[in-house]
Amino acid sequence: MKIYYFKNDNCSVCAAVLPKVMKLSEDYDIDFEIIDVLENPEFAGQHLVLTVPTVLIMENGQELARFARNFSISDISSFIDRYLEVSKN
Repeated sequence: MKIYYFKNDNCSVCAAVLPKVMKLSEDYDIDFEIIDVLENPEFAGQHLVLTVPTVLIMENGQELARFARNFSISDISSFIDRYLEVSKN
């Protein structure tokens, strides 16, 4: 599993949410990558990221979940918890 965090440097919400998503990835021991949409528009376009911040949770090249614009950290952690529980069974 991997978390992609899409942001740009002009986004104050992106700056505020980033440390929380980073901590979440550390807590769950999930790979984490930050994508600046202004520096890497091709990658953002390939993943249809049209707004920031956007969090994509991917596994084996497949998108498992997408959180964009209005989301909470608990939305992300709840999804991860549910996914990991289902994966165990």
